[in-house]
Amino acid sequence: MNTHLRERVKARLEQYTEITLGTCGQAGPQISIVSYQFRNNALLLFLPRNSDHLFNLEHQPRVTLLTPTWKLDGHAVRSDNRLAPHEWQTVVQVQPDRLHILSEDRQSTVETIDF
Repeated sequence: MNTHLRERVKARLEQYTEITLGTCGQAGPQISIVSYQFRNNALLLFLPRNSDHLFNLEHQPRVTLLTPTWKLDGHAVRSDNRLAPHEWQTVVQVQPDRLHILSEDRQSTVETIDF
């Protein structure tokens, strides 16, 4: 990915501190608002340790992340819990596959970036 595009993606991913997380797996479809950070080119989600998302991710690592201005599809793996802001959280790192930038009306995609 070229530098200009990387900077545009970074600016988008750093826009918010909370995100809507969607997973599907053994616990069924799950959707929650979770805190996250884009740190050192890594997208880190902070989930409660008892979250059904974690059970889903053990069997199906695919995730969808939503904000008011973009949607990201990727896959997730557990990461170093020492990076979590709180002791009750588990850290999950998301490897992006595709970023969809939404239009002003938030109804359609105006740009798609593949990783």
